[in-house]
Amino acid sequence: MRVVFNKFLPFKGFTAMAIYPLIFIRSEFKSFQNSERWDILILHEKIHFEQQKELLLVFFYLWYIIEYGIRLVIHRNTYLAYKNISFEKEAYQNEREMTYLSTRKRFSWLKHL
Repeated sequence: MRVVFNKFLPFKGFTAMAIYPLIFIRSEFKSFQNSERWDILILHEKIHFEQQKELLLVFFYLWYIIEYGIRLVIHRNTYLAYKNISFEKEAYQNEREMTYLSTRKRFSWLKHL
């Protein structure tokens, strides 16, 4: 895992984005380092790493985009569509459980569909 600070990825309004094996973090959040918020952020992205490995990266993003589109039609709200993507639901639900990755079962995101 390597953290890359920049002002382009992820898009404005988001803090971080995982593209295995990199975590892109917007430069304005560099101050989060060495804080509890940082640990939560990194764990959230590491959960996405596991999801990406399970779906061989390409299929993760394909599924992510398709599910986002479906959720957008259902919720008619971009934020609600994002928060209800199964990958995000798993990551948000478990981002504060620092031992989660050691006990996580493969394809755990499926129970959030």
